[in-house]
Amino acid sequence: MSIGGYAVWTWLGAVAAGSAGAVLRWASVVWLHGILSRRSGATDPFPLGVLVANTVASFLAGVAVAVAPVVGPQWHLVLVGGLCGGLSTLSTLAVDTVAMWQRGERWGAVGNLGATLALGLGAAMIGAGVVGSAVAAALSR
Repeated sequence: MSIGGYAVWTWLGAVAAGSAGAVLRWASVVWLHGILSRRSGATDPFPLGVLVANTVASFLAGVAVAVAPVVGPQWHLVLVGGLCGGLSTLSTLAVDTVAMWQRGERWGAVGNLGATLALGLGAAMIGAGVVGSAVAAALSR
């Protein structure tokens, strides 16, 4: 049985990977929020956990794009749609940025957006260009 041209097992893999990504994001956010809160004494520190999760997801998505021709589209769905989709979060980025703006942390809000964009694009380019290409070459042997 297939859904949208993909086997049901591929979809179940994407669901499992997405769940794992969401749990990893949550753990990253909670862990880094706790560290920053203890060190700075702030109740609402910079949302570093979301920045890290989005950057890692972008890197992994870049790798997945590079290896997709070798491993096939089903793994692209599992890795990008599942794992990276669960790990990354645009909605939390938006809410955190709006909250910073409303607290008067204008430069922090702008910095959060700029850092997310720069680090995310950079990580995806490194993932696809350097690591992904090397992995794809190794897998195709």
